[in-house]
Amino acid sequence: MSLVGRRDLGLTMRTGRADLAVSWAHISDLVDPTPYLEPGTLLLTTGLSLGRTSRRWPEYTERLVRAGVRALGFGVGLRHASVPEPLIAAAVRNGLSVVEVSEPTRFSSVVRAVTDELAATERAQQTAALDSYRGLVRAALTPPAHRSVVTRLAAQLDMWVLLLSREGHLLAGAPEHARRNAERVRLEISRTRSWHAATFGIGDTRVTLLPVSQSTRPTGVLAVGRPAPLSAYERGVVDIAVDLLSLGVAQAAELLGSERRERTTVLSLVLAGRYEAARQAAESLGIPLPEGPVRLAVLTAEAGMYSDLLEMLENERSLQIVSALVAGDSRGRVVVVLPVVEGDVGVLRAMLSSLEGTRGVIGEAVEMTGLARVWPRIAALADTVPTSAAQRLLTIGDVADIGLLSYMGTAEAEGWAFALLAPLEGDEARRIDLLATVRTYLAHNGNTEAASAALGIHRRTLVYRLGRAATLLGRKFSDPGLRAELWMAFTVRDR
Repeated sequence: MSLVGRRDLGLTMRTGRADLAVSWAHISDLVDPTPYLEPGTLLLTTGLSLGRTSRRWPEYTERLVRAGVRALGFGVGLRHASVPEPLIAAAVRNGLSVVEVSEPTRFSSVVRAVTDELAATERAQQTAALDSYRGLVRAALTPPAHRSVVTRLAAQLDMWVLLLSREGHLLAGAPEHARRNAERVRLEISRTRSWHAATFGIGDTRVTLLPVSQSTRPTGVLAVGRPAPLSAYERGVVDIAVDLLSLGVAQAAELLGSERRERTTVLSLVLAGRYEAARQAAESLGIPLPEGPVRLAVLTAEAGMYSDLLEMLENERSLQIVSALVAGDSRGRVVVVLPVVEGDVGVLRAMLSSLEGTRGVIGEAVEMTGLARVWPRIAALADTVPTSAAQRLLTIGDVADIGLLSYMGTAEAEGWAFALLAPLEGDEARRIDLLATVRTYLAHNGNTEAASAALGIHRRTLVYRLGRAATLLGRKFSDPGLRAELWMAFTVRDR
């Protein structure tokens, strides 16, 4: 209450806060004036109905607080020389602010002052609202309109703003950190199973969802979030933004689709080895291309996650800064061409780690003109990254280090190893320990002298046993394929 600081009113704070905002002022000396009061009221009284030490002060203040009274203005000089101490004590217990109104001050002057302040506040809000409306209209005239309106709205009301299409695609977001809330907004929409006005919380942030449409069928949703709730004036500003966006959200969704098709066209030219044509197309379409040595990353996502992966990469600021080319291909993969900079692999790794069901392969540094040569190999590797891989994003070296057996499911690998080694585990084979013999022979790279010494048997005995094993397997140990398969089978058994 800025009224307390006005010398002409002679008001003194006796307890509580001086910065409370009130919505009206009312005069009453009734013991129970609450039927006539609205929440947010400043109640003015002389306490005529209550004694100086009345036990009814606690009950009186409790009733006022329950009715939503913000503050009590107590006039002194008529019935009470000062604000009664029992009243102040009760007000402290109940959280009610008390202002002492000096004897020369008329209650009508206080009411008039409250009315004047409310009128001034309303005029200021109307002026601010008009300025905000004008700013949003100007933004709507600045292409692309939907992004300009979202950016302006976020700045005007100091909150984050997201605009999503009916399909859930992120069309615009401001400021930059707002985009991290897109998935949570999608989940809330999915939970309610409809696009309608709603509120929910993300931590200490209050989020409001508003449908955007030109008819009864919503074409998108606007999400705004900040810790403090929207005032009536601010809600009006948001409503104007919704009206402006309803004129273009469908066009915005089409614009997003068009931009994606353009990037895919440029990428196709690059991967086909037509770099000069790709450069010219990118220049005419306004698509920046990375310069210098680049890396090619091919990323895959489980069913239903492709759009989330593409959207996340499109909106990643660090990729935008270095002019990385992000586009989808005809196989439902996301391809990224990014310049070789410090931390390039780490950025993609961190992004994939934040989205379940995604993985991929990134190549070594090459010139843009060399992408057509490495593309088939990296694409093939990306399609076969095993789920057992420790990293979501693998370099070509990582893929080689994983080993062939990682590409075989545990059950399949164990079944194959059992079938291949089964002939060496029969009764006759166990009597002469063919399994250990063959394993030792392979471990010594087919050197019979070293293998027989390791087994503690004569070389001729080793040759005899190997002959029996070859007969049972139906293949000769001179076949390098047999030796390789047997060694992998032993490896699977060890795992």
